[in-house]
Amino acid sequence: MKKSLLIFTAALFLCACAQKNDALFKKAVRLNLEGKTAASLKVYNTILRNNPNYFSALVNRAIIFEKMGDYKFAEQDYSRALQIDPNNPELLNNMGAFFTSRGMPLMGRYYLDRAIELNPYYFLAYMNRAAASTDLAEFASAASDLNMALEIYPGNPAAILQKAIVDYRRSYFRQAVDGFTQYLYFYPYDAKTFFRRGMAFKGWQRYADALGDFNMALKLNPRYVDALYNRALIHFKNVDHYAALADLNLLKTIDNRYVPAYELSGDVLAIEEPVLAVSNYLAAKKLDPDNARRYNAKINLMNTEAGRRRVITRTFWD
Repeated sequence: MKKSLLIFTAALFLCACAQKNDALFKKAVRLNLEGKTAASLKVYNTILRNNPNYFSALVNRAIIFEKMGDYKFAEQDYSRALQIDPNNPELLNNMGAFFTSRGMPLMGRYYLDRAIELNPYYFLAYMNRAAASTDLAEFASAASDLNMALEIYPGNPAAILQKAIVDYRRSYFRQAVDGFTQYLYFYPYDAKTFFRRGMAFKGWQRYADALGDFNMALKLNPRYVDALYNRALIHFKNVDHYAALADLNLLKTIDNRYVPAYELSGDVLAIEEPVLAVSNYLAAKKLDPDNARRYNAKINLMNTEAGRRRVITRTFWD
């Protein structure tokens, strides 16, 4: 699951340190809020030279290192801060989000479990733990955490969206449609959410509604290739082959390396234009050699009418 900025949100901590360091800390926070990341980092470096145990500076410098992609230094600062205050929920939440974003969701969830044990009403920790569980394909756990997040913060758009995505991933298409619809109330011009809701309608086999959402996504973003492909697939299922090919041809002009467009073009052309179908399968095989066996099988099926019908039937019912 793609991580939102919310995953990396952290509180800015204050502690009773020397007056000079406190003044520098406030300056570093202000610089960072103004987007002057490099200048803010220099001030945090100064603070930590003066006082290596300044907890707030360690946490905020870790956040900056993370933002800059210096993950080794970020982890070092988080680990040092954990030695100073091992039971700080905000720190544990940040560490959980950090490890999840680094492709270590089990470790991330360990820290998020601890954060929630210390603060059972910690909205961000539930959001982040849901992201870790989603990465582990443990969708029921993710949905449970998101339900808890929505109890804490009812109507939160980020939680609504994340819950809808999880519902879609576990094939709860009706609930996913409801969630995406709620999110569109807050962001009515978000092409990606129209596309996602279209996919949920498609999974629910409500193809007319799916087509409407793909149309809206393309109205908002005419170069949305995933929406074009799926609209073409709906046209194919509606036996409107001309409309399907029009979308696929347009898609290829936008992204001529979008492999599914060539395969679906071959399937649409299989009955009436088997030679053109083969050329599309060959293009797909060239772009996607790992799946050459599948394309070769379809090419072989073009030799007979029964084979061509078999290809179309399989694609139609998938």
